[in-house]
Amino acid sequence: MIRIADGRKEENWSSINIIIDIFRSTTTIPVILSRGARYIVPFKDVTSALNFKRKNKNVVLIGEKYGIKPPFFDYDNSPAQIINADLEGKIIAFTSTNGMYVLSRIKRGRILFSSLVNMSATIKKVKGKDDILVVPSNRPIGKAVEDNIFAEMLKLALEGKNYDREILVNRIRETKENTVVSISTQDLEICLKLDLLDCVPEYIEGKIVNDP
Repeated sequence: MIRIADGRKEENWSSINIIIDIFRSTTTIPVILSRGARYIVPFKDVTSALNFKRKNKNVVLIGEKYGIKPPFFDYDNSPAQIINADLEGKIIAFTSTNGMYVLSRIKRGRILFSSLVNMSATIKKVKGKDDILVVPSNRPIGKAVEDNIFAEMLKLALEGKNYDREILVNRIRETKENTVVSISTQDLEICLKLDLLDCVPEYIEGKIVNDP
């Protein structure tokens, strides 16, 4: 069975949980790993990420709080900033307002990260599996329309049902005007780029890694 449930409210987790945060963390995360990072250590808050950096000087800090890059961070939660960055062999400390909060709530099962940029890779990885939960991250003030549109796209694809990808991607594009935090044109174009990458990040034992 494939379900969709709000990551901020759900308590009944599945064998495979796929976190969705289109604008921007589940787009940025696969981009980070595609740039050669060893792994990502996720944090629910900025202070914890900074403390980790103090103990591990070579760590690269990436993330945002309410859409703004925190002081002392190396990069924003921005796929456009990351896509040409040299992260080869680096350990990343990462935090975001929505996606990492939802990650902290999931108590069982495998945890994957998906967005438009790795949609086909995600489908290939989990197609045919039972007990899948697609988890829109949404926002503290309510639903994120873009997350829910993509969640429905992913569910339909996994069920082998027909849908119009172009129409749904355009609907996601239109939601940009209604997001709480402004998104740069450069970030938007990467967030909307279907199948840019073939990696499906997974959270394993405290780290987000490339296809294990």
